[in-house]
Amino acid sequence: MSVNVRPKSVSHQVRATRLELVDRLEKQLANAKQWHDFDNPQDYRNARAEGTHGFDRPQLNDQARLVYATGRDGQRIELRVIEPPGPSKDVFLHFHGGGFVIGSNASYDGYLTRLSEASGLTVASVEYRLAPEHPFPAGRDDCVDAALFALSAPGISELGAPLRVLGGESAGAWLAVAVALELRDKYQIDVKSQIAAICAGYGIYDLTYTPSLLSNKRNIVLSRESMMKFSEAAFGHIPFGDRKRPDISPLYADLGNLPPAHFLVGNVEPLLDDSIFMAARWINAGSEAELHVVEGACHGFTLFPLGEVTDIGVQAVVEFLRVQLQRFTTSASVAHSS
Repeated sequence: MSVNVRPKSVSHQVRATRLELVDRLEKQLANAKQWHDFDNPQDYRNARAEGTHGFDRPQLNDQARLVYATGRDGQRIELRVIEPPGPSKDVFLHFHGGGFVIGSNASYDGYLTRLSEASGLTVASVEYRLAPEHPFPAGRDDCVDAALFALSAPGISELGAPLRVLGGESAGAWLAVAVALELRDKYQIDVKSQIAAICAGYGIYDLTYTPSLLSNKRNIVLSRESMMKFSEAAFGHIPFGDRKRPDISPLYADLGNLPPAHFLVGNVEPLLDDSIFMAARWINAGSEAELHVVEGACHGFTLFPLGEVTDIGVQAVVEFLRVQLQRFTTSASVAHSS
């Protein structure tokens, strides 16, 4: 068993350029009100959606279509579907980031359109319920129900291809792993035979916090304080000492018999240790993982226009998908012929 670690060394000049962009982003956001400074989280969500809070207004894909799954409580769960220019190979079920509190599937249109075009996959992004209005496990349950729908015959018909990838960024990475664990443990699904890959970008996997978060003193997109407030909004009803439960902190879960996972993270990042620790435990449990640490990259670097470092992150995800989907297809063909 071994983990494929792919930190790529860069020249001093390249590193300096990347760090300059990160510093600029930190200054740009320095005076922006945090979500917890608003009267309620929805006011912050509205400001982000309208582009009045330091971030550009999200560019929507007018070709996106909406599909609806039915949740366990009878609620409708929206899946925002973006399709590639050519025939779709498979479906990537995506979970947006935002600390379990903010964000939306539509706000990721730009990134997911790029990912769909580069990978040839249909991307379906889940609009799950957010905390603090809907604390854990509401959002996770919505994502699990969306995955069950995508695996079903009606889901495959409506999405136009079978579900093969789970993935997300930040809180969405937590959701991708949590969904895989729920499918395996609660629903007794052989996840490895259904899912070819898990793509987890700069996620949090220990809700009692890792050293890189506890020691972080900067506020580049995500600060120590904001991450802890996100956690309290979603998990505050659970005593802190109980948050090492595997369903809350997947770092402590049994990670065996899971699909190959790609853990992407920058090294200017409060959640750096989460990805490093998670990749190591994934491998130690007998599953496959690739850890890709990007020099000079901050939280959310695949989502912001940070030049070549953004391209590197997106290309890393696309290449991992290419390799794993090809392996999955080959293995399925061999199994079918035998």
